[in-house]
Amino acid sequence: EEGQFCDSIDLPWDYCKEHKKKHVLFSERFAKMAAPVNHEEMKWAQDWLAQHIKNTDFGYRGHLKHEVPEPYVWDESFATDYTRLDEEHDVLFAQILAVSQHPENADNLATLKKGMWDHFQYEEQRYCAVPGYNCVDHKMKHYKFWVILDDLQVPVGCEEINWSKNWLAQHIKNTDHGYKQRLIGPDSGENFSGALP
Repeated sequence: EEGQFCDSIDLPWDYCKEHKKKHVLFSERFAKMAAPVNHEEMKWAQDWLAQHIKNTDFGYRGHLKHEVPEPYVWDESFATDYTRLDEEHDVLFAQILAVSQHPENADNLATLKKGMWDHFQYEEQRYCAVPGYNCVDHKMKHYKFWVILDDLQVPVGCEEINWSKNWLAQHIKNTDHGYKQRLIGPDSGENFSGALP
């Protein structure tokens, strides 16, 4: 479990340390127990586990690290079930792949930047219209990615390319999948035309 949540890219900086500390404190007390275990100690362990799952483990729901496909191609596991959004995600995968194959090509990088910008504008318009959806946090994830992407110049380094691949894969599965079946109405507009008027 620790290997999963400590490798997440989308949790508060101290989540791993604090979560591990809870495991250590439990383990120290649990290690001192011997059979036959006192009924009160058993109840304490049961209560600790129930509370820990609900109050701590649930904190990493939707934040675990997913496989980054290689070759870097969109597949159905990334589907949000909205036609335009899925088609745009598919193209963004291809645009990142094109930059990775020709990191010196300024046109490929410019195409990726424009595609990502237009996609964010449309997607943000769609999910911010959903009552009760956490629009601000989702927009901040886009912004934090965008400011780094927008600053990239050719030749794009391997570290930046791998970071971009990982970010998009994690973001779709950990964040975009949160609006599945929640958007109002079907997608509309031409792909990569940005926000609707």
